[in-house]
Amino acid sequence: MLCSDRLLERLHEGIRLLRTGQRDLAIDDEERHALDSITPTLFVNRFDFRGHMKTKRSSKLTYRAVLRLPPLPDDQNEGLRNNIAINGVLVPILTDGGSPVRLIIDGNYRKRFADELGYQCPEVVRPDLDPEEMRTLARALNLARRTLTSEQKRAIIADQLTETPNRTNRMIAKLLGVDHKTVAGVRAEAESVGEIPQHPTRTGSDGRTFKATKSAKTIPRTDADQRARRRATTLVPGDCRQELKKIGTASVDCVVTDPPYPEVQREYGKLCEHDWHELMRQVVRECRRILKPTGSMVVVLQPNFLKAGRMRLWPWEFVLWAANEWNLVQDVYWMRPDPPPGGVAARSTGLLRSAIKWCVWLGPPDCYRNQEAVLKPPCEHVYHRRREQVENWDNGYTCRRQTMNDTTLRRGGATPFNVLSISTAHGSPDSVDHPAVLPYAVADWWVRYLLPAGGVLLDPFAGSGTTLEAGLTHAASRVIGIEKMPKYRKQCERRLFG
Repeated sequence: MLCSDRLLERLHEGIRLLRTGQRDLAIDDEERHALDSITPTLFVNRFDFRGHMKTKRSSKLTYRAVLRLPPLPDDQNEGLRNNIAINGVLVPILTDGGSPVRLIIDGNYRKRFADELGYQCPEVVRPDLDPEEMRTLARALNLARRTLTSEQKRAIIADQLTETPNRTNRMIAKLLGVDHKTVAGVRAEAESVGEIPQHPTRTGSDGRTFKATKSAKTIPRTDADQRARRRATTLVPGDCRQELKKIGTASVDCVVTDPPYPEVQREYGKLCEHDWHELMRQVVRECRRILKPTGSMVVVLQPNFLKAGRMRLWPWEFVLWAANEWNLVQDVYWMRPDPPPGGVAARSTGLLRSAIKWCVWLGPPDCYRNQEAVLKPPCEHVYHRRREQVENWDNGYTCRRQTMNDTTLRRGGATPFNVLSISTAHGSPDSVDHPAVLPYAVADWWVRYLLPAGGVLLDPFAGSGTTLEAGLTHAASRVIGIEKMPKYRKQCERRLFG
């Protein structure tokens, strides 16, 4: 038997002859026998498409869908699998041609069934598309070909609007192959609940910028939707210190709340620091009793000043007490990238703008959390970096950029930081009459992270219902809100049921 090095040299010689137009390469019986025994994998792994010898074996390709789309119904799923089992994959899948992670733009189910059944899966490569264009094309192809319900179609359109809210309705309709009036309806509904920002201008397909003259209007919910929301919602009037005692032990999965702060005058009163601590200690103890063994609680707080240059210490005192009384799962902060100047940060004081709020996360160390639901979308460079870049840091650690990027792509995003950068510019649209509203995006993030599917959510300081709205949006089986101010209860009812 020929040794592998000599045989590879002969193969390389044959490829050179083919490239120069010479097709005759004399080989003896021993070489022919050795050639027949070589697997295609060895050949592919040692030579590139130009016939040049590779210095190392190529890594195995990993395929991942570029976009999460509604799953196929069971009957269509079974029908596609049976068809591929009989005929193989007749329609090529569409990919970006990347390596070692290849993004599937269209044909994720075809690729999956082909791998299960042992069939080859032909593919068409589109390396010219950027990540946004790939996701848009994936939505358009699925809207055109798949049998989707009206709700699923609207969800795909809403996903596109979330990614490109500054484009005109007609441009998005043209990209996705749908009616522009449908896009306008989905946009209005998403803007009315704060899911997408209201851009003052929009860009058309010709690159021109138009002024968005019409403001978003609230879309009335159907009677069935209103009835379902009412069944899942419990609004309790009264003081949370008394009302929490009426809730059963271990009956709630998650508590997210933004309580009033001490030494701040509001229409619902003003609490001194001592009274505030007494209030919050009762609330925390009751919430701990109410929560299930794997449940946790998030309290949003912002430090304030006694005077310019002297901070009040109540937030630190509360965190220290709660950590000793219960457990501080992790220090998490919400950073507002656009805090207004003025107040204690006026030019005359020389102080800095207050941009950080605490998200005091209390619960057992093994409390429920779903990191996959809050992954950060991959950055642009993650899709385009194809070669390993090893960095040796001064602290002795080694960073492999490509390995990190591949992991990000396989998971569908990067692990989020413990500092949430969320703007307050759009706030919570249905809470304009509340003096201290929690932005919907903050409540939405925590609900996605901490509330299990079909779980029960509680907000003991419900206000205008921002947290409850997030819970209903993410399929909570029940949301409970306690609010003593009639004005805000009515506002909450309009928001949730109107």
